[in-house]
Amino acid sequence: MQAYQTSWVSPRINQQTTEGKRCYTVDDVMTILDVGRKAVYGLIHQKAFPAIKIPSVGYRIPKESFNAWLSGR
Repeated sequence: MQAYQTSWVSPRINQQTTEGKRCYTVDDVMTILDVGRKAVYGLIHQKAFPAIKIPSVGYRIPKESFNAWLSGR
């Protein structure tokens, strides 16, 4: 079994658009996990990983904490 690296990003996400950013969007997380929007919002509401709600913008998920959650740390 191969361990996940914390810097892993789905090849379907454009590296240039997320490289300089410190947070993922819900759409980014949907692509990384290959799940639907409801599944991502479910994880956010279960507090599986930290998410910041910005009024009239939506949720932002800090990359470091999301990647740590994804790798099981």
